[in-house]
Formats: sequence, C-alpha cells, structure tokens
Amino acid sequence: MKTSALSGVAALWVATLYFTQGLPNAVVDLVAPVAMKDLGFDNAVITTVAAWAYLPWTLKALWSPLVDSVGRKRAWIFGTQAAGALLLGALAAAFFFGVPALGIVAALFAVAVVSATHDIAADGFYMLALDSGRQAFYSGWRSTFFRLSQIFAKGGVIAAAGVLIANEVPAGTAWTQVFVGLALLSGALAFFHAAALPRPANDVPAGTRGGSLFGDFADTWKSFFKKERIGFLLLFLLFFRFGEVQIGAVSPLFFKDALEHGGLALDNRALGLLNGTFGVAAMLAGGVLAGWLVSRNGLRAWLFPMILLLNVPDLIYVAFAHAQPSALPLVGAGIVVEMFGYGFGFTGYMLYMLHACAGTRRAVAHYAICTGFMALGAMLPKFWAGALQERIGYEAFFWWAILCTIPGFWLVARARRTLPADFGKAAAR
Repeated sequence: MKTSALSGVAALWVATLYFTQGLPNAVVDLVAPVAMKDLGFDNAVITTVAAWAYLPWTLKALWSPLVDSVGRKRAWIFGTQAAGALLLGALAAAFFFGVPALGIVAALFAVAVVSATHDIAADGFYMLALDSGRQAFYSGWRSTFFRLSQIFAKGGVIAAAGVLIANEVPAGTAWTQVFVGLALLSGALAFFHAAALPRPANDVPAGTRGGSLFGDFADTWKSFFKKERIGFLLLFLLFFRFGEVQIGAVSPLFFKDALEHGGLALDNRALGLLNGTFGVAAMLAGGVLAGWLVSRNGLRAWLFPMILLLNVPDLIYVAFAHAQPSALPLVGAGIVVEMFGYGFGFTGYMLYMLHACAGTRRAVAHYAICTGFMALGAMLPKFWAGALQERIGYEAFFWWAILCTIPGFWLVARARRTLPADFGKAAAR
C-alpha cells in the first residue's frame, strides 16, 4: 500500500492506535495510584509501587529485536492488545479481593510488560506506514491521543469510580467494576485494529534479511551505541522531563490529599470532571498546534518554546500548594494551562527521538531503545518523589521540581545546534 493511499484514514488509525497504546500506561501510572489512595496506602508506598510497575517500559529495548525480527508489526499489535485486555480483567480481580501492595505490583507489572511490547510494535508500524513528512504532521495528533487516553483515565475512569464510591459502593468493589469496563474497552479496540489497520508492504520481519535473532539483537545495540553524540542523546532522553515527571507522580495525590495535609481535598468526581473536560480540549489544542507548527517551520524553530511551555506551568502547582484554593473554576483553569503546555512540549520530545532514529536500518528497534530510556527517566524519580514530598511538604516539593527543569533547558539549547532546519517540515506537494 502506498503511503499516499493512507491520507484519508491515517488520522483515524493513528488516533485509535495511540489511544490504545496510552491506556495501559495510564492505568499503571495514573489510575492505580488513585485507586491505592482510596484503599488506604500512603504516598511513599504508592509512588514506589508505581516506579516498580513502570520498569518494563524502561527494559523493553531488551526484547525490541524480537518484535522487530519475528512476525509483522500488525500481528504483534493485535496480540498484545488482546493480552492486555485479559490482564486488565485480572487486575480487576486483584482489587476485588483486596490483595496487598506486592500483589498489585505483580498485576501492574504484567500489564506493563504486554503494553511495553505493544509500544515497540505500534511505534514501528507508525514509522513503516507513514513517510517522514507525515510522521511529523501526525506527531501532534499521535501524542495528543496518547495523552487523551491518560486524560480519559484521569477524567472518565476516576470520575466513574468516584460516582460509585459516592453511592456507597465499597472502594474495592467500585474499582473492580471500573477495571472490568477498561478490560472490555481494550478488547473492543483490539478487534477494531485487527480489521482497520492498513497493511503496508514494508511491514515485514527484519529477520527475513538473514542472520540469527541473537545477531540481530547484538547488531541493534551495537549500532545504537555507535550513534553520533550518543552520550548527549541519552542525557536528553533522561533529563528533558526531569522536573515534569516528578510533579506528574505527585500531582494526583496532591489534588486528593486533605487540606490539613497540604492538598486540595478534591474527590474523584471533581478531579475526573476537571481533567476530563477542559483538560481534554487543552491537550488536543496543544498537541495538534505543535505538530502543525513543526510541519510548517521545522522542529528546530519550535523546540525551545516547547520545553518552555512544558515546564512553566509547574509554577501553578507552587501557587496551588501555597494558597490551597477551593474554587473549582480556578483549579480547572490551572489544569487547562498545564495540559496545554504538556501537549505542546511533549510533541517536541517525541519528534527529537524520531530525528535520532531516522535513516537507519534498525530505526524501529532504535526508537524502542530511546523510548526505554525515556521510560527510565520517568521511572527513577518516582522512587523518591512520594517520600520526598512527605518529608518536605507539597509546596517545597514543587519548588524542587522546578529546579529540576534546568537540565532540560540546557539540553534543548545544545540540541538545537545540530538539528537540521528542515527536520519535521511537511514535504511540498
């Protein structure tokens, strides 16, 4: 199938594919911590569980050559989506039976392994099915729907649990029902993609070019670490979001915590409403606008504004922690600004990874390695974020996170020097 033939349907399958990719990530990173808070776990335990459960996304590069070398990416997508639906059902049972933190880690870890494998296949399929111009054009669309799945989780899913709990359904039962619904949704998306994804002619196993699987694995890692400026690339992947990921780990706990503990005392319904309405619109606007601007002017022109908008909204959390506002419209306005900035800024991060992997025979596997380091950068701060917040309080913690944004600004200043001016621009028609 020629890439031009995808123009009428690419927007649909890119949107649903990346919504599906983001959903398990949202369950592990966003929904499970709120559920655990409802079930009585403290902040330090919650963020530590989230960190360990995130580990498969940091290690997925270890098996990315397997996905790249065996079978078609399209088949991997369906298989991992179907397996993920079954595992979400198992996680529902874990909440129903009230298993301890270690059991929840095991269930979340299994979801994450399957989801990380799906990431490899989905990102590879995206790179194979679209040319570089369309990859840039749909980058904002793609990252928006990835994040939209997270907003759906923070908005609709958490709000649904809140409604059930407000109607005197026990927390364990309420979260079980919610996770059953997530499992059914995931299964439906799996069967939709089995029918709706295109079949690009270049979606073939890399292993068919000859050589053993072990040889493919060794070649993938050797060629990745031979990249020009590999040390800088690794620093970029680990520290571009260093402040934002720490705030992301703590912010849902901050919104829910009692006033006497420094939080805003929002219930799940209010938190879900604010994240799932205006937050969705802001995220869409930020991601789509970023992709459109890059397709017109190139990534180099917009990379600094992207990191600026990613990090400046951190000041909102400092203000909220200091004043502890009770007015939902004010809190909602802060969430809108934060979501817009994230949608705009994260697009630049994803595009820089595409730039780092473009033009190589192992581009799919190299991209998986990059996203593994991205996940490592998101995982490590969670080990200390909850404990640090409990020790110094929310306001001081948010100031700390702002200081942690400084390395990202330095990295962007250096990255812009070597970015081609036309990278990300849509091809002239």
